[in-house]
Amino acid sequence: MIFLYIHGLGSDANSRKYLNLKEYFGNKFEFSCLEWKNDDNIEELLNDTEKELSGKENIILFGDSTGANFAWQLCEKRKLSNLNTMLILSSPLLDESKRIAEFPFPEPLKAFLKRIEKPENSLIIAPIHDEVLDHSFLLKNDFSGTEILNVNDSHRLPKFKEYLPEIEKYIRQNQ
Repeated sequence: MIFLYIHGLGSDANSRKYLNLKEYFGNKFEFSCLEWKNDDNIEELLNDTEKELSGKENIILFGDSTGANFAWQLCEKRKLSNLNTMLILSSPLLDESKRIAEFPFPEPLKAFLKRIEKPENSLIIAPIHDEVLDHSFLLKNDFSGTEILNVNDSHRLPKFKEYLPEIEKYIRQNQ
């Protein structure tokens, strides 16, 4: 089974969360990280990734922050081909209007963000003390097939290792 991680803004394949996932799960999955930069054509990158994964069932997509938006988009592309994809999102940037951070978001990336109003069929790790995004709408709604893990943490999820057993449980239940 392929486990594809999509990092957040300013990160890469050396992401602490990605490395924690690889360490925790060991050789249970074939791990890969979709790396992107602020000036990349994200739509093209997602289309290329979709082609690489075409025909492959039971992919786990894990997107963090801005990468969560891209993971959701890739999952939607795979749905059009009737391919099974398990979606896990942490500190997800689902709607740019939910940003509460004072630092500006990179202009080139804005064109590639989608507004995700109904994040269905996923596990979402939503930190209570997120200083970058307001996740309150996640708690006020019930999304079909979505499990919200509301955690006492900040945007970067310094306690991420504590959530690994919950991630594992979600994966086991949805395989």
